[in-house]
Amino acid sequence: MPARVHLSRILAINWYGYRRFIDVSGLSLITGANGSGKSVLLDLIQFVMLGESLSRFNKAAAGAGSGRSLRGYCLCDTNTQGNDGQERYLRPSGVTLAGLEFVWPLAKDEDTPRRETWGARIEFEGPTAKARTLWFTVPNRLEREDFLSAELDPDAVAFMSEEEFRVHVKRDLGGEVFDRQASYLDEMGSRSHLGFDRVQMNKTLPNSMAFQPVESFEKFIRDYLLEPGLPDVKAVRASVDAHRRAQERLEKMHDQHARLCRISERHHEYVTARREARLHAHLRIALGHEQKLENLTSRQSDLETLRYQNAESRTAHEEALAERNELDSQLAKIRLVAGNDLQITRLAEDRSRRDDVARELDSLRETEKSARQFLHDRTQYWKQWLRLAKDFGLEEPEPAGDWLRQMQGADESLALDTAAKMPRIYQAMVNDARDRLRPIEEEIKVLEGRESRLRRELDDLDHKGSAAPSPLLDALKSRGQRADAFGRVIEVKAEAEPWWPLLESLLGNKRSAVLAEDFKAAWEQAKRLGHMDEPLVHPEEISKSDNNKPGTVAAFFETEHTLAKAYLQHHFGDMMAVEKAGQLDSHARGFSKDGWLKDPPHRQHFQPAKEFTIGEEGLRRLRTMRQDELVEITETLSHQKRLREDWRTFLHRGETWALDKADAPAGSSRLRDLPRLRKELAQLEETIRLLATPEREATVEKLRVLEKTFQGVIERIGRLAGNMEKFNQQERVLQDGMAALLEDEAASLTQRQTSREALEGVRDSEISELIAAARTQFPKWQQRLDASSEMARIREYDSDKARRERDIERNALAEKHPETGEAFDPGDDENSRYDARRTELETHELERYMAEAEDARKEWEDRLQHQVLDVLKEKLDEAERTKRELNRAMDHDIGGWRYQLSMKQDRSHSAIWALVEKGLNPGLELFAASAREEIDKAKAALMAAIENAEDPRQQRALDYRYYHHWDIQATPTGKGEGAAISLNRNAKKQSGGENQAPFFVAMLAAFQRVYDLGPRESRKNLGIVIMDEAFSKLSGDRIDACLDLARNFGLQLIMAFPEDRLPTMIQHAETVVQCRVERTYDDKNGQISNITNWVVKVDRDKLVEALS
Repeated sequence: MPARVHLSRILAINWYGYRRFIDVSGLSLITGANGSGKSVLLDLIQFVMLGESLSRFNKAAAGAGSGRSLRGYCLCDTNTQGNDGQERYLRPSGVTLAGLEFVWPLAKDEDTPRRETWGARIEFEGPTAKARTLWFTVPNRLEREDFLSAELDPDAVAFMSEEEFRVHVKRDLGGEVFDRQASYLDEMGSRSHLGFDRVQMNKTLPNSMAFQPVESFEKFIRDYLLEPGLPDVKAVRASVDAHRRAQERLEKMHDQHARLCRISERHHEYVTARREARLHAHLRIALGHEQKLENLTSRQSDLETLRYQNAESRTAHEEALAERNELDSQLAKIRLVAGNDLQITRLAEDRSRRDDVARELDSLRETEKSARQFLHDRTQYWKQWLRLAKDFGLEEPEPAGDWLRQMQGADESLALDTAAKMPRIYQAMVNDARDRLRPIEEEIKVLEGRESRLRRELDDLDHKGSAAPSPLLDALKSRGQRADAFGRVIEVKAEAEPWWPLLESLLGNKRSAVLAEDFKAAWEQAKRLGHMDEPLVHPEEISKSDNNKPGTVAAFFETEHTLAKAYLQHHFGDMMAVEKAGQLDSHARGFSKDGWLKDPPHRQHFQPAKEFTIGEEGLRRLRTMRQDELVEITETLSHQKRLREDWRTFLHRGETWALDKADAPAGSSRLRDLPRLRKELAQLEETIRLLATPEREATVEKLRVLEKTFQGVIERIGRLAGNMEKFNQQERVLQDGMAALLEDEAASLTQRQTSREALEGVRDSEISELIAAARTQFPKWQQRLDASSEMARIREYDSDKARRERDIERNALAEKHPETGEAFDPGDDENSRYDARRTELETHELERYMAEAEDARKEWEDRLQHQVLDVLKEKLDEAERTKRELNRAMDHDIGGWRYQLSMKQDRSHSAIWALVEKGLNPGLELFAASAREEIDKAKAALMAAIENAEDPRQQRALDYRYYHHWDIQATPTGKGEGAAISLNRNAKKQSGGENQAPFFVAMLAAFQRVYDLGPRESRKNLGIVIMDEAFSKLSGDRIDACLDLARNFGLQLIMAFPEDRLPTMIQHAETVVQCRVERTYDDKNGQISNITNWVVKVDRDKLVEALS
């Protein structure tokens, strides 16, 4: 007796040409010639097991299906058309009963086994009418009288009415009827009846009917052997949403707090800068008063000092007058004595003259030395300068050489006269040098301008991605709005390289067109900016055309930017690219390779651009070109600067050596008197020698001393008198300015006091320290005043800048967080409300939002753990168990091969796998810093899958079946795992027979999955496998092995076979039925008038004996 529920009877009444009950048991073979009705019976089994909507009739007989339908089976479709062109059926209306009887293994203390009959009563009132299907189940065997009318001929087929049948099933037979197919199918698969997995049955049975090779065993295993086990993520999704909302609220509060902190910082900078600006403005006034006070004090001190000095001068003047009178008396006496002796007078005069001449000679000798040194130095300077001029290619004036030789001659007077003429040489050469220098300096200016422009462009390329001015784009990005320049998000294709220069010219200012995510905000910003060269693209005004026609100018470009792609199509989607201008007439709009544009009504010629700017590649080329140009400019500029420096050095040396001046040493003009004075000195010495006697010498010496002393006293009296006169003048000046100083100081003091009263929050000591620091740092009052004014200006600028930045931050806060608009006034000069809100966030709200976000995170992680990870862990363990059980059942030699399921962890899900294995316990070493990033990535992948659970691509992160790579390994019998072959990789390389055996093994495993609902020892559920045209390419020994494996699984095979394959199967079959068909034709029109199907049960033993 079988250990499973098995099929025992097929009920086919008015099912195509069948009107029979067909009894079967164990492995049942349905054979017959082609078209005899084998597949008709298998389709009946399929219909009863799956219902109409899931049945794929005659799948094996006609590949993808023969076009058979439930209507055709019930009304007996002839596969022909009538005179009206409609399908022709043998029965215009009628009732069909299709059913299957199942028998349970005989239980202990049972005399008769349990039976159940499942099926459907289908009624069509006409060929075009909709079927009325009544599904039923009966807890015993169904006989003919249970659905046919009793009073008619036993051979006739006259069905009870639907209502009569319904009542009979429920009242007399103890069964159940179902109006809904779904209810019938669910009840059939329940544990209390046939006990199988309905979802898997719906997939597996149609596939086994076709008996087609498997293209991907991995997909087959996932779809048929593993239970679909997507966890229910509704609650997890809700917690994820709650967590995300809490996190968004927290991030929003963090953003608000960060903005408030920046506002406080800017406000503090503003207040500090404003205070320091006012302080230094007051310091400027205070320093001005200090300067005036110092001037007044200094003037008073100077006046006191001057008066004291004048008193001393008056005393000294009176003493000098007394001394003068005394010396005058003595001189009168000596002169009286000397006047009586003429020789003494002559001697005194000669001695006086000799002293004067000697002093003059000493002075001229020093002048002579200076003149010689002057000529020597000037000659050396001229030689060096002329040598430099020669090196620079300057032509030396003709007289320069002769004049230099004269300056080196012994005649100082001539040399000095010649030196006076040399500035003419200097001026001529300087003019020539400046003529040479002027174009160099002009070229340097041009080069510096080009260098500055290149550096600026390179800086713009690095920071902005464009060298062109883009005020609108810059303004939008500074406000955090997403916008791109059209030329930055498109690329020229490689095949369009020859067109690139012309494309640059064709696009023109469209390259800087602004593609803004928020057009309305960008439009408002553009209107505020006023004049600009950047076009602003309105997305809704672009013509809707997704056709990228080949051969157009738009096809030269590629981009991932949706708006840029639409913009390209709008302008160039219908503009054809042609080789010559003559081809433009063939197109409505076009652009030729020689630069002609046809854009009706215009014809325009474009010159190829010299620079590439389109796309990242154009940007790279432009940057490279600018860098090369900058290197070249820098080298040229460096050379020109060296040349300029050389010329400047040449001119500077001429100026330093004063070659433009001819000023000889002072007194050089008197060198001509040297011979005369020397002669005069000698004569005076001789005269003095003749006149001098001791008495005369003593008298003359005494007279000389007295005269000299007297002269000194006279000079002192003059100086003292001059000092007293000067004092009178200075005193008048000082006294005249004193009143003005007093008035200025008083006015300045009043201004200082007024300024100090207006300056709040500043201590006097701080002002004093600043005044002292200014005195120490700067030696002059003007420097101190200028420094304080400059500092006040700088801090005032800083104050304005900080205030503007604060107001920008305030407006940004209001824009980002509009709910704060009523609480804050961006124009408020105070910051108390903003500080209060910041303090409130820091002390209360941030902590609360962080706690809420943490609670939400813990809740979603807890749900993730229990409702997702634990479920996935359970499913993975179940998959491992299923693999082991199936491998035990599949461990059977089939044609020298053993087939086993294999699983290998998918590395792309390694982090999720680790989460499933370890869980979300933060105490595990899994959450070490080195693994944190991978775990967070896995959590993010799960969150994305949970939030998009309907997306098949996201479902894989939640589907445990994709955590492993699945395969069936075929290992030669007696060999180790190293000899195993992957059927995934080699299925397409094998022959038909080699493919059918693995498919059969896989289908047995799939049906094992359909029927495996509990522990092995307690299963008393269904175990049938339906196959059509099975083993058509297998040899006999392999068929034997396959059928032995089916018995190993404990499954009942119901298989349709062609008659020529019967000898290979008969040894294993318990039931063999031969299908037959008889078709009757109308003699008049040759059309089919009747189809009768029946079966003949084959005597297995006789057939085996006959075949042997």
